[in-house]
Amino acid sequence: MMNSMLEYKGYHASVEYDAEDNIFVGEVFGITDSLNFHGTSVTELKEMFEQCIDNYLELCEKIGKNPDKEFKGTFNIRIPPEMHKKAALEAAKQKITLNQYVMKAINQSFESKENIKETVIYIPYGKKQMNWESYVDASLTSMYHDKPIWSKKESLIYAGN
Repeated sequence: MMNSMLEYKGYHASVEYDAEDNIFVGEVFGITDSLNFHGTSVTELKEMFEQCIDNYLELCEKIGKNPDKEFKGTFNIRIPPEMHKKAALEAAKQKITLNQYVMKAINQSFESKENIKETVIYIPYGKKQMNWESYVDASLTSMYHDKPIWSKKESLIYAGN
């Protein structure tokens, strides 16, 4: 996977290429102050990014300002009231705070989706159909497995003739 992010002293920047001016343009994100830089080569771009951060920190020190830190660990989200209610009720059912519930949901979104295998189950229309998600067939086990080969990490696709 290609990474177009730069990191220096805990600050991060995104990079884009400006074809019109034939330069790379970078922007520091995650802070309220606006920090931008550019370069005509990757090496120059990295040098300018580091210089941008160093100049920012030096200026903040000179004027007595605390430099912005990115990602303070808090953020506001805007969701429909009904979704807010559902999330709060579900958090209460799980005996956790709404913050813990949201953090859990975000963590689950980061889980690797590459390890999920796809299973196609062909079921002819002329045969009895069953709920395959709750059914465990003894033939799915083998002498090499204590448990069925079936896994909830599978994506199921049902097909018929």
